[in-house]
Amino acid sequence: MEEILKSSIVRGILFSAYDKLGPEPIYMFPKSSEQNKSEAKDTTHEEIHDLNLRDYTQISIKNLSLLIGDSTILNRVNVEKFQYFGIIPFPDFNLTSLTFFHFVNVKFSQEPLATAFSLFVDENKRSFLYNNINRLKNITLDLFQVFDNEIVDSFKSQDEIEHYFKNFLEKVLKIEETPTTPITTQRKMKIIFAGLDDSGKTSFLLSIDRKFSKLMGLKPTFGAQVSSIETLGTTIFLWDLGGQFSLREKYLNRAQIYLYEADLIFYFIDIRNRNRFEESFEYLQNITKVLKSFKQDTPIIYILSKGDPDIIESKELNDNLRIIKEKLINIDSNNKPEMYITSIFRLFSILRAFSSGISKLSPNKELIGHNLENFSRETGTYLTLMLNSDGLVLADYYTPEAVFLTNIPKTEELLNVFEITAPQFAILFKIFSKYKAIKEDEAVFKVAESTILFKKINVYRYEMYLLFLLDDEIKKDKINNNLPNFLNRTKDLLIRYIA
Repeated sequence: MEEILKSSIVRGILFSAYDKLGPEPIYMFPKSSEQNKSEAKDTTHEEIHDLNLRDYTQISIKNLSLLIGDSTILNRVNVEKFQYFGIIPFPDFNLTSLTFFHFVNVKFSQEPLATAFSLFVDENKRSFLYNNINRLKNITLDLFQVFDNEIVDSFKSQDEIEHYFKNFLEKVLKIEETPTTPITTQRKMKIIFAGLDDSGKTSFLLSIDRKFSKLMGLKPTFGAQVSSIETLGTTIFLWDLGGQFSLREKYLNRAQIYLYEADLIFYFIDIRNRNRFEESFEYLQNITKVLKSFKQDTPIIYILSKGDPDIIESKELNDNLRIIKEKLINIDSNNKPEMYITSIFRLFSILRAFSSGISKLSPNKELIGHNLENFSRETGTYLTLMLNSDGLVLADYYTPEAVFLTNIPKTEELLNVFEITAPQFAILFKIFSKYKAIKEDEAVFKVAESTILFKKINVYRYEMYLLFLLDDEIKKDKINNNLPNFLNRTKDLLIRYIA
């Protein structure tokens, strides 16, 4: 094992479990420095690193606390279905890990066993984990589909199970030989904005960039306009692909330039223009065919643009939305399409859609959401929203009760659950926009029969915000009491959100 590690970018691997004595390191490669020293035949034994058993234990505690917190989760849900990945920094050891969290049914415990498996690289090479995360996830899931059966009766000796992890590392080496992108010190991402001409792509981008003065008299985009933004510690390249027919043919014929290695695609459909729906669906199908030919599992967010407030409830638009939804489900029957109705007159609708796309690039999204849900349940919060300083939604949690607390009528559910609670988010975001200029760290507002609590928080050197919808202001004290523990569990996940 040590010889493989010496030739790999990987610095080590660790399998931990929440055993009878709490979080414990079960299998570690390379072995702890105490083990290596006791087994060394001479004083010249070369070690890959000098982590000792205490270090491995410290890492195990940090990992498993992210999954189970105070263990209340074990009493509430079917944890056997929980499988999360996260990229976690360990600055004390100059390491970053891709960690897989899941529960295993074992005979020596009455409850499912909480486990964490970490693949470590040097901190300055963490981009390898981000850029190759899907491939690394696949081989990790393959490993534990078999390995879980080996620990049902008991934990076997490290020598007995070593071949499983050796085989896993050999697969990692193959990924290193053909990485998705070159290993760099910073993650860079490519987001495609595609759709027919006049489908709202450029207006969407300008709204994100707050360039409202440029919205009037927009001219069509000819060719691919590439810009970049710096957010959440990374560089994101935005490719605005003009939608004229001749250009669409060009993108498809030269897909290795325009679509290859795209991390995310926003696909735009003008919900007012039913006459061009079939043309748009045909273009979308051609794009998905190209992605499949590349064996590229690029997520697609569907932007249903021009859903302005004055017409969104009309029968014509409702009919159009129904047609679009049915067609998108048919185009991609394997996945539930994620769709957002947007309008330049509702900035939050655009930021919410963009946030959802960005969150898909985060390996930590599900684990952050898991912790936010636990925090919200513990404090009796009906709706919780976490935003960064740019207004991007990093995580959210909401309950059906949130709809009724603000006395806003529930409309027909056209697309997804978020559409029901969108008005509440819009109210919260409006407060957020105004409150950013205020110096206080906390504020309380009344909306109908509900209370909105706004909190400004610091995660390392970054300023972030939490918005809560409550039925009783008295819950504020419980939130303040539980917040330090939540932030302590979540801060490293946030700091490695996408970079």
